[in-house]
Amino acid sequence: MNLAYLGRIATSVTVESMQRNATEQEKATAYLVYEFERRAYPLSEDGFTIGRDAASGIVVREPAVSRSHAEVRAEGGEYVLHTSGATGTRLNGENIHAPRQLKEGDKIEIGTAELTFRRSKLPLGVSIVDRSEGPPLDDVLTRRTTIANPILGSHDPGERRSAAPLLLLFVVLLGVAAYYFLNR
Repeated sequence: MNLAYLGRIATSVTVESMQRNATEQEKATAYLVYEFERRAYPLSEDGFTIGRDAASGIVVREPAVSRSHAEVRAEGGEYVLHTSGATGTRLNGENIHAPRQLKEGDKIEIGTAELTFRRSKLPLGVSIVDRSEGPPLDDVLTRRTTIANPILGSHDPGERRSAAPLLLLFVVLLGVAAYYFLNR
């Protein structure tokens, strides 16, 4: 066989494998890498939420983060970031208010959390989170506590309140009024 012919075959095989690798990379799993945790969250066609709620794919426990702050959705083979948080979402340092298509290496900032969109090979030391565990349990930390009036107590209609605090308040007011009128 001719060496030039073998060289052309090797070149065509290399070009074909490079094209195949590029196509496979486009179809490769996309991830959101939470930089602080060094964890990669795989994205799917179902959508991926980010927020304070325990049902979110990535939970960010900060008061400035909404329960459902942002969502990454698959649209036409690409991933699009939709924001719904009141305090805003930043993409590559810019506040966004409308859906934006994500590109390799885009940095998403929600509160102090920084997430990187990746379709390529993950950096060393980053572990992939298995999301097949099922729905999360109800999480007490995501619920807001109801502010109750300390004087009136709870607003639960089934709960019986003690009359002692009200009686004590009445006695103190009566004592103050008596002191005022007697020392005039």
